[in-house]
Amino acid sequence: MYETPADLAHLQRLLDDSYNRGAFYFGSSPESVRLRHIGQRPQVSATHLPGEDLAVTVHGRAVPIDVRNKSEAGFRRALLDVYVPRYGPKWEEFLNSGPVYARIDADRMFTLSMDATR
Repeated sequence: MYETPADLAHLQRLLDDSYNRGAFYFGSSPESVRLRHIGQRPQVSATHLPGEDLAVTVHGRAVPIDVRNKSEAGFRRALLDVYVPRYGPKWEEFLNSGPVYARIDADRMFTLSMDATR
């Protein structure tokens, strides 16, 4: 390895910035089997597979979050920005009705990116 201290400092800043901006979130019904299992065993794995050319897999710990809490205002806004245009303004009523959300605090993350033209 031939990285200089400046190279390593730059890489560490990049990793820190990536960690601060990115997280995996998911939601479910409060009565779901998934949430009962997570309540007892919060270690989870999840894969985001938007197409055949990209996969992101995360392993970590599920942490419950409350979208009504001011500390989660950014996530709540993201949900509204995505789902209200799809399902209409009543979707905000659904959001307030009690679905449960969690964030995965990652221990490991893997990606696979393939050139879609091949």
